[in-house]
Amino acid sequence: MTNEMMNRNDFGMLDPFERLAQNFWAPFEGANQALKTDISETDTQYQVHVDVPGIDKQDVKLSYRDNMLSIKVQKHSFVDHSDQDQNVVMNERREGTLQRDYMLPNVSAEAITAQQADGVLTITLPKQAASENDGKIEIN
Repeated sequence: MTNEMMNRNDFGMLDPFERLAQNFWAPFEGANQALKTDISETDTQYQVHVDVPGIDKQDVKLSYRDNMLSIKVQKHSFVDHSDQDQNVVMNERREGTLQRDYMLPNVSAEAITAQQADGVLTITLPKQAASENDGKIEIN
């Protein structure tokens, strides 16, 4: 409350420079909510590393369909930090769902594996064997 009052002028409005600063940083406030991911590719596979600190593996849902890897994470970490008078000093942890999709073609879907250790989810997506005919079709 004190900080809020310090940022107001006599008319009960935010200082114009404070408003400008808030508007400037607004597009970046949700940037830390994305699933941070590294993807590497070799001739035989894709390997995906996703940061999921503090997430139990049962809260992670993976699917591969139509050349698309989908990762959905449900975070249940909200803790009420209020005291007996319901005063909260600070509360930055939130509950919610994060989801990302990655186009990774030519994957052998039945051979995909995933492990989670030390806050990192590692997904290995083996590629399908290359076709011998180079996509050419013979006309009889």
